[in-house]
Order: sequence, then C-alpha cells, then structure tokens
Amino acid sequence: MKKYYWLLYLTLTITYGQKGEHSELLIPPKQIVQINYPLYKGFTVKIWNKSKLDVTVTARDRVTDTLQKRFGLEKGGVAELEIYEGAYLQFENSYLTTLKVAYSLAPGIASKKKGSTPLTPQRAFYLENNTAQSIPLLIPGVMNPNLSPFSRSGVDLPNGQEVFLNLNGKRILILTVRDSIPHGARIDVATLIEKALNQP
Repeated sequence: MKKYYWLLYLTLTITYGQKGEHSELLIPPKQIVQINYPLYKGFTVKIWNKSKLDVTVTARDRVTDTLQKRFGLEKGGVAELEIYEGAYLQFENSYLTTLKVAYSLAPGIASKKKGSTPLTPQRAFYLENNTAQSIPLLIPGVMNPNLSPFSRSGVDLPNGQEVFLNLNGKRILILTVRDSIPHGARIDVATLIEKALNQP
C-alpha cells in the first residue's frame, strides 16, 4: 500500500496556547506523519503512545532527509528526545489500524554543531523488561524511556551510545552499544542491571 506523507507545520502561537498541555495526533494506517517546527532552534519532545500497537519515531534532517534518530515506542510507552535545529519529527504507522500518540514540546535546546561528522554504524535491537516493575532508562541525546513491566522497546542506536539505569536520580551505566550486538537481538535489561550493580 502506497504511503502518503503528511507534513504538519505548527506555529509558535499554537504551542504557547497549549503550554502545559498535550497535543494528540492520529496516524492513519500505513502512513507517515511529519511534524516540523521550522522557527524553533531545536526542541525537546515528550511522547506518549496511546495505541495498542508500537509506533516508530524518527528524527530526520529537513534538507537531506537523512536519519538522525530512530526507535520503536511500545504500546503505552513514554519517551523523551531532542530534535535539533534543522530537523523534524516523524511518526510511522506500519499497521492496518489507526495509531494515536500524544506529545508535548519544550523549545530551544542547543543547536546541532555545524560541519559534517562521520556516520557511526547503527545497531537495531530490543530492550526487554521481563520483570513486574517499570524500569526507567536514560539514553543521552536520544530518549528517556520508561520500560513497562513485561514489555520491550525497539531501539536503533549508534555504536558507542551509552544506556543508563535511572536509579532514584543516579545514573548507572548498564550498556554501551557495540558491533557485538546482533541486529534484532533481544536484550534483557534486568540482567544488564544485575551485572552493573554487582560489578566490583
């Protein structure tokens, strides 16, 4: 089925009128919705997946359309990520049913550094929570996911990216992305936490 690209340009007036509130967005089946704030010098967005299925979230460069960040947000999941100046936010629905997300913005993060940087190989895999408790994680510069009990979250991260456990405000390193992680691997976060906490 052919995908139609919807580009939504939202103004500063709308954003400030909704300060402290969430905007809701419906993503039609097999379609992609793009959200662009061209007057912002970057922004931080918090996203809530209110669907019963996963939604794919990406950040892309407005000029070259190159991928900057990509991850899957599980049903009921919450994530926070930074969109740098010159980039836009995109939601992808690969299912045959409409998906629903809510989001809120905080404008004015630091601008992306000028000049080109070499591309870093990406690793696409899953972070799994096989426990009965929520697990708050920190992925600096990407998102701050809160893994729900007995759930998994798809991520696409560059080599060298660090993943932390947020333990009562303290950051504990549990994973550094390497080539040794197979694409599509399912990584048990509880096992990573146990290893990190038991290190001498």
